[in-house]
Amino acid sequence: MNAGDEDALVRYISLVRREGGEPMLGIPYREMSVDPDLVASFVLAIILFENRQLRTFVKEGYMVIIEEGAYTVGLLIVDKVEDDEPFRKNLKRIVDEFEERFMSTLENWKGDIRPFREFALRILEYYPYSTVDLRMVPVLNSQSGASPVQRQPIPWSVGETNVKIQKVLGYMNGRRSIEEIMTATKFSESEIQAILSMLTRYDWVRFTRKLEAVSRLTRICDPPKYLVGVYGDEFVRLVDLFDGNRTFEEICSSVSINTEVVTTLTKRLIEIGVLKYHDE
Repeated sequence: MNAGDEDALVRYISLVRREGGEPMLGIPYREMSVDPDLVASFVLAIILFENRQLRTFVKEGYMVIIEEGAYTVGLLIVDKVEDDEPFRKNLKRIVDEFEERFMSTLENWKGDIRPFREFALRILEYYPYSTVDLRMVPVLNSQSGASPVQRQPIPWSVGETNVKIQKVLGYMNGRRSIEEIMTATKFSESEIQAILSMLTRYDWVRFTRKLEAVSRLTRICDPPKYLVGVYGDEFVRLVDLFDGNRTFEEICSSVSINTEVVTTLTKRLIEIGVLKYHDE
């Protein structure tokens, strides 16, 4: 089983306090036919209050993988699999890293779980919400324009994680690929994928490709009136040329607008959702 296959099977990850069973951090991934919190509570009751050893629990087609640390119980809910060892190894690492990072807080427990939220980034390095080709170009979703998208608050964007997210956002200009952003930030591939999976999950970014001479694009809606007002009839004619058949190079040679201007306008039209790549 490769990493991508594992990611697709993950439903829920929860870290709870061993002594009292309080949830410290929980990350939902995909919908379940049963309430994951109820499943987790049932498993915890067996472990913590009945003092029974339990490493795996199966409920309605889901498998709950359990790993215990000195202060923490880790629960990983996945679709039923024959071999849970790859998941178990990762969950064990997650529990160990969590306890090492927050040992002082766990030893002197005061009930404040807010510091733990930034650890979600590390969990998402193991199991991101989604992954994307490093050659793709991330583009911030527009909250206005032809295809407005409402960005949602990212619950894990606190502390050190927020600093890293803002650093990645600072390098997004609609032209840099993920690979180029990774090089600029000096973040690891797993960290970049984790951050981008957050930004995707909460509607902050979408992905496009580098605009090349052989690229073919299709018009999917009318351009904003303010662009029509600025560039006039030649701009309208330009937009009409994007029919999915002509290459970008052919379109550039068909209009009187400077090629650099056409390139800038085309990228802007892709960004606001007027154009899309023909094979998407």
